[in-house]
Amino acid sequence: MRAGESDKAKTRDAMEVLFRAYWYPLFSHLRSRGRSRPEAEDLLQGFFVHLVERQTLSRADRHKGAFRAFLLGCLRNFLANNRDRAMASKRGGDVAIISLDFDAAESALQQHGPDPADDTERDFDRRWAWLLMQRALKQLEDDYQSRPEVYARLKGFLINAEDAARAKVAAKLGMSDGAIKVAIHRLRARFRELLRAEVAKTVSAPHEIDDELRHLLKVLS
Repeated sequence: MRAGESDKAKTRDAMEVLFRAYWYPLFSHLRSRGRSRPEAEDLLQGFFVHLVERQTLSRADRHKGAFRAFLLGCLRNFLANNRDRAMASKRGGDVAIISLDFDAAESALQQHGPDPADDTERDFDRRWAWLLMQRALKQLEDDYQSRPEVYARLKGFLINAEDAARAKVAAKLGMSDGAIKVAIHRLRARFRELLRAEVAKTVSAPHEIDDELRHLLKVLS
């Protein structure tokens, strides 16, 4: 909402925070549509300029669906209007206005590969879900900053809880079976809480969180 305000200074600051938080799925979407990496980088920067100059986010309606869908729609409109050359010219050719880690993004893109169904919208949703997961995991890791070894041993149990593996980790951490079960339960509960909080930032109301979460988990599966 701050990024959609008329005050240009506040708009740009808020937009930069927003852009840094959610740019990766947009970059991957451009790449999945056949754009080269230099083209995708250039278009993404141009898209940022477009959002700021046109105050596009001022038209965002929190009651008309998830922010994920709105942002993808904005990008598609931008591409359809063929504004890449004009935007590149406005910002001075290949001079990036925001420094982003495109190397890491390209690496992640190659690691996870394209959507097996070759569905660019589903692929965008999958990258979006992956991004929110990573943000939640980073916060979870920060929670265990004073106990890094515990987190390193327990994080695998977010998706696996085999008795043999649990007993092995319990022995390495010097914990009883009961204590390791409680620790795993708390880890999972905290991760669910953090993931829901990330999803909550991108929907219009609390009652939409569960539906959005189910959708994102489905595309990840």
